[in-house]
Amino acid sequence: MPSLKDLLEAMTASWPVALAVFLAGAGILGGYYFEIRYLTALPAWLPGAAFIVTLCSASILTVAIIRSALQLITRPFRRRAREQWQAEHIAALDDLPEPEMFLLAWAVANKTKVFSAPYFNPHTKALVAKGFLSIPPGNHRTDEMPFAVPDYIWDFLKEQLQEADIRPLQGLRPFDRRW
Repeated sequence: MPSLKDLLEAMTASWPVALAVFLAGAGILGGYYFEIRYLTALPAWLPGAAFIVTLCSASILTVAIIRSALQLITRPFRRRAREQWQAEHIAALDDLPEPEMFLLAWAVANKTKVFSAPYFNPHTKALVAKGFLSIPPGNHRTDEMPFAVPDYIWDFLKEQLQEADIRPLQGLRPFDRRW
């Protein structure tokens, strides 16, 4: 006998799995309704189990449809909120200390969206904490930690620094010297 935990775990199934279970259960129930002779050899409890499974999978499908509809309805609001947050985050670039801004400008000047730096560098740590750099997933060494500039920050910096003369930053190695 399945426990409540098993039933709740089954309710987290994805909609394709729920659809497959629903179709199988509906097929068995339809076979019993039309008295298909191949089903006479199956146990007597099978129609009841098929009915319960079909109901559960139908409820999973119904919830999946409702969730998809809600996601579709709220997508413009979430996109607008994300764009507003990104605009505020980009505006915070003006408040960065000079060494941190230099590091981002250096990355753009050298066309390196992902670069390696020591993990314990105070400027990279500060930029990670502020959300201007991220650490890609995976295993890394602390002396050569990869850092990535988020796409929207990268696009903004490329656009803004395109007009500025950033050629002196090309070829510099900011992590070879102390700031």
